[in-house]
Amino acid sequence: PEGEEEEEEEEEEELEPPRAGMSVSTTPTPQKPLEDPPGTPPLAPVLQLLRNQLQEKDALIRHLEHDWERSRAQREREERLLVTAWYNMGLALQQHEADVASRGLHGGAQSFLAQQRLATIARRARAPHGRPPSS
Repeated sequence: PEGEEEEEEEEEEELEPPRAGMSVSTTPTPQKPLEDPPGTPPLAPVLQLLRNQLQEKDALIRHLEHDWERSRAQREREERLLVTAWYNMGLALQQHEADVASRGLHGGAQSFLAQQRLATIARRARAPHGRPPSS
């Protein structure tokens, strides 16, 4: 019966609310707490400090992951816009060249060199912004 009394005392200690300065942990704790060597700080404040640092780092990681996800989505939108712009420019150029060619055929018999000269003049007139038309 003496061993049963010791077990009951240990169970009662486990059911007691935590004392001031002790942290409540979700991790299982050993049955008998280890004694800290003399001259070392109590373990509970150190653990709480480490837990706080871990939570701060987790929050920072989540924030950085969210930023990375937003940047990736923005980059994909920009890439789609660039591809669409290039595609539209190609269509416009083909349409313009087709118009120039049809005017050349209907507007009188132009030589191949005359048609190329008109295409070059039209291309130079569409020089990108910020750059003077090449001569």
